[in-house]
Amino acid sequence: MNTRKAGQRLRGLLRAVVAPRRSWSRPDLSGLSGLSREDEKLEASFEAPVEPGLVEKVLDRYGVKGTFRDYRIGPSVTTYEVEVPVGTRLASLERYSDDMARDLGVPSLRIVKCPTAGSAVGFEVENGARLPIDFRKLAAGIPGDMALPVVMGEDTYGNAVYHDLARMPHLLVAGQTGSGKSVFVTSALATLCALRSPEELRLKLVDAKRVEFAEFEGDPHLDGEVASEPDEARALLSGAVSEMERRFALLKDARCRKLSDYNKSAGEGRALPYVIVAVDEFADLMLMGSKPERRAVEESIVRIAQKARAVGIHLIIATQKPLVTVVTSIIKANMPARAAFSVSSSVDSRVVLDENGAESLQGMGDMLYRDPTARLESERLTRVQAPWVPEHDLRLLLGREGGQS
Repeated sequence: MNTRKAGQRLRGLLRAVVAPRRSWSRPDLSGLSGLSREDEKLEASFEAPVEPGLVEKVLDRYGVKGTFRDYRIGPSVTTYEVEVPVGTRLASLERYSDDMARDLGVPSLRIVKCPTAGSAVGFEVENGARLPIDFRKLAAGIPGDMALPVVMGEDTYGNAVYHDLARMPHLLVAGQTGSGKSVFVTSALATLCALRSPEELRLKLVDAKRVEFAEFEGDPHLDGEVASEPDEARALLSGAVSEMERRFALLKDARCRKLSDYNKSAGEGRALPYVIVAVDEFADLMLMGSKPERRAVEESIVRIAQKARAVGIHLIIATQKPLVTVVTSIIKANMPARAAFSVSSSVDSRVVLDENGAESLQGMGDMLYRDPTARLESERLTRVQAPWVPEHDLRLLLGREGGQS
């Protein structure tokens, strides 16, 4: 046995001792923290960041006669709905967004088509103070008809946003350090572990930094150990491809087209669980190793993304470096559901979303989500504030005796 393999085996043994596999029981989500008194006071004392009349005056400076209609308060931004003359091009307004932000005296301004009917335009203005999100309330409202519900957060109108990972069917997440990307992925996985038993859900995790998925060590949903070395990650992805092929063979023998049909016909103890393969810092994995090794990683990701939905295997890939050499065109083509947190440039935003916008986000959970299931193109991009999940709540979701180790 060579030195590297011996080291990997030793790390696995140490992890097994430090984090022994725990038993699972469904946690009581009513024990989540909820809003504090300070949070409630902040909500009660909230004031709109800009006077509505000022929005009309600024528009007038740029030759647009707008009429203020209403404003909607969200966690991170307040959206001012302004009726503009029919024929006003949204692109022409977006060109002046930085200048308008300066005139309004706000750090940033995003101009969007108003979600409501009519020719109204939405001006998203950053709130002076971030309004807290009640994660306990969000968790209590998770729809019961979703196979793998992901709590996204609240949109700019304060509405709860949930999406089913089984329908996405894979999710690409990007964002620079401090954007809230890793917190979102961790809380999404922990919530699924609270809702689904280990017989219904298995996790395969890759964590190059060794800290983001540390809470999952010893979790009964976890298959094997969290992979932290490049060789371990490649082996995990290769194993996921092998599991996919095994499942296709089972479905073929059972003459079923998808996992739900197979599980309905399978006998007791033969049902297949959903599998989520989550990779944190995907860029590090794609940029390390020899060219054949990097190609093997991409091929595994693409094969899973192309075919694995039918057999209940789903990907969540996160990166803080949305480079075209990392998020390749073939990966993007097979991962239409994408969440972009704050990124450093419009180039990075276009790599993830195919359009600008993520470079103007505020960080700390502020995201743009591209929804492949939306019916209209204008509804495909949604701004969402992801909830902050404190350590106590994360441990509760993972069944650690009400948040205690």
